[in-house]
Amino acid sequence: MKKYIKQSLALVLVLGLSLSNLGGVVMAQETSSSVAPDIGRIMPPIYQDNASSLLFGQKHSYSVVFRGNGEAITSAKIVIPNREEQSLSEFSFEIPKVNVSEIIMYQIQLPKECVRYDYNAPNNPCIEYRDPDYGRDYYYYGGSQQAEYTRVKYTKAGNIYNLNLPNPIEPNKSSAIIVSYSTKGYVNESFGLYKFNFETIKVASRIQDIRVAVDVDSDLLLKGKQSSVNYNDSLVSSDAIPSDAGVASRELDRVVSNIGRSGSIIKESKSLAPNETFNVKGEYAKNWFRLYLNEIIITIIVIVIIISIIYFISKYISTKNKKNSDDNTKNKDKTGSIINKNSIHLFDLTNVLVSLGTAVLLIIVNIVLRVLNQYNIWQSLIYDPTFSSLISVITNLLYAFILLAPATMVGLKRGWGNALSVIILQFIWSIIILILYPLLFQSGLNEVMLYYR
Repeated sequence: MKKYIKQSLALVLVLGLSLSNLGGVVMAQETSSSVAPDIGRIMPPIYQDNASSLLFGQKHSYSVVFRGNGEAITSAKIVIPNREEQSLSEFSFEIPKVNVSEIIMYQIQLPKECVRYDYNAPNNPCIEYRDPDYGRDYYYYGGSQQAEYTRVKYTKAGNIYNLNLPNPIEPNKSSAIIVSYSTKGYVNESFGLYKFNFETIKVASRIQDIRVAVDVDSDLLLKGKQSSVNYNDSLVSSDAIPSDAGVASRELDRVVSNIGRSGSIIKESKSLAPNETFNVKGEYAKNWFRLYLNEIIITIIVIVIIISIIYFISKYISTKNKKNSDDNTKNKDKTGSIINKNSIHLFDLTNVLVSLGTAVLLIIVNIVLRVLNQYNIWQSLIYDPTFSSLISVITNLLYAFILLAPATMVGLKRGWGNALSVIILQFIWSIIILILYPLLFQSGLNEVMLYYR
């Protein structure tokens, strides 16, 4: 009896849930059918809520360009939220540890953004606006949607700059300033190697997001990447805005839109405390050899140590085998000689040097091919299918020849066991090089640090 009661209760429960879901579907369909025509008259806004995007701090972006004379050209965009109940008309910051030779500042004034249009009315007027997002990258092409830039006046006390904002920031609103300055002091030069330690602007507020884009002059090499820079797009000119009045400038639009975005290497951090700065270290030089001289020396030392270890191991094995075979030396026949030639000798110094030379030759060929591709030596012919296939076949044959030719020559002279040893050692050297290369030559920026004082 209890079994039937449980089954009945379960059936009633399932039916009740089914009916409730059905009712919900019917109500949803009725509601949709009743409001759908009204929604179609006005396009709903499709955007991300920006109300809390700057709730916990400022947002900083930097583009830094280093020159061969040690000078650093920096353009910074600082997004400032005002969470106070009164308007914010003053702002201050510090450029620590360096002496600024040139500096210029502008305040950006962005128009409100339309987020809803009435497509049922003539000319599709905007019926809903929102405050602009100063943390987003803007580039205006004209019309009514243009950014205005106003020169910012300031006073200086040491390395601290006190700004009078020409457009005070209303409560619960935000604005942005552009600071462009040149300085020497971030770079130390040592025998042609330039080591930089860039430090961002210090403010007495929390920084929610910070991003630094680093680049170098076109005739310099930044560790990790080669780059080419046009300085006209990296430094804000004092002639961009001739007066203190707020005016639009496409030149400044282009510069501002690239701050923190265009650079060979970009580093980011989040949630910096007040008076905390973001430090980025790196190296650059005028040629590849000087830039990676330390790494080259380390690589040579590692290879010499490996070869020395192999040499002493081979000497030990040779001495031990010689002692064990002293009693059989006079009775040695051709069969023993053939067996010796066909055995594996991974610690034979000749095999080690031949395999290392093969690996180095492969690296040189690969570098030459990359240079040819980089400078578009055969760009006019690369799109020809026949020529492209021919280049691919020749490249593969060249790699195969470099790998097999030395091993074949060793095999003909010293036996095929030594040839197989060379091939095995080539594979071992390739693994060693693959480990050393990313560790030493693809390190990019050496160190990123946060400083709090």
